[in-house]
Amino acid sequence: MQMEGNHRLDEIASFVRQLPTQITSVKHDENDLIAGDKGGIVSKWCISNGRRSWSRQLDPSVSDIHIVNNLVMVASGKYLYCLTLEEGSTLWSVSFDGACDLLSPNEKTIWVTSSVYEIEIGHYVDCKVQELDIQKGVLIQSVDLPSKAWSIESIGSDCILGLGRPHPGVYFIRNRTGKLEPITDAPDLPIVESTRSVKESISFLTASGTAFEIDSRGRLQNIVDEATCVGYRHDGTWLCQSAEGKNELNVNDDFPTRLVEARFVVCSETMTATMTKSDPTKGIIYTNNLNLKWFHSGEVTSYSGNGDRISIGYSTGEIILLESRVVENRAQAEGVNGEDRSEIRARLRMLRFEE
Repeated sequence: MQMEGNHRLDEIASFVRQLPTQITSVKHDENDLIAGDKGGIVSKWCISNGRRSWSRQLDPSVSDIHIVNNLVMVASGKYLYCLTLEEGSTLWSVSFDGACDLLSPNEKTIWVTSSVYEIEIGHYVDCKVQELDIQKGVLIQSVDLPSKAWSIESIGSDCILGLGRPHPGVYFIRNRTGKLEPITDAPDLPIVESTRSVKESISFLTASGTAFEIDSRGRLQNIVDEATCVGYRHDGTWLCQSAEGKNELNVNDDFPTRLVEARFVVCSETMTATMTKSDPTKGIIYTNNLNLKWFHSGEVTSYSGNGDRISIGYSTGEIILLESRVVENRAQAEGVNGEDRSEIRARLRMLRFEE
């Protein structure tokens, strides 16, 4: 499929919204988009009409948000907040000794990582992961970690952690067992981020530039050295950018599985978006029916993919929602019959930009 045009991201988006400071977390489901910023503000917008439903001022800074069971779980400062999805009112909150960092909920419980940064030694100490009842906030188990967790993913009722120095690697924690189990197939390298495919595989990027993929049982699927970016296409294909060759596991050289100088990659079930490393104002969007180039000013600071949508947060406080069908329609409509693009933009602005 040939590349289509060069489009401003806000002109092919469903809507663009704004918070006062840098977006630190953005999440959406089929009905709502929720974003939090560095100043501790959390807001919800209705996707069908673009209107803001509610806004809350919490502790600075929001570090993670998840939507589950008509609840909004927010890590902000040293607190974990459980808010109602409909009104944003607080059902319960729990405080931690250090910063509340990362969240990973399932249907009944939520896994929460926390850490304390010790300025004098320049290192994270008192690192923990805790499992809480999602309805009441009651502590189920607390596990001390040998290093700070930089990634967390739920697998059923269990979780998988990616740890940094001084005891790096990938670990399982089983529901209610209180045990940290190393995944022996995974390299013992400091993890900097993880991403998950629609087929439940998980990819990790390490501080030394090694990227690898495991399945839901922790078995190694792929591994590549000198990687700068790792992720998935919306069809579940593993993506990895590397200057080096690869091992003999399961990577192929087909064009769709390679990244071209990408800084990030995020996918939904119907769409994949990448941002160019050399010029972070540009990128590529792949859908089932169209590939197109995009450009937009600002630094991307948060993103997520779910359903047929991708949401992106910027350092400027801007939030952009992309829907695959809308992206395709607007990208193609701009060039139809020579219709004036300024008129199209004016007609769409009422929905896309909040008063």
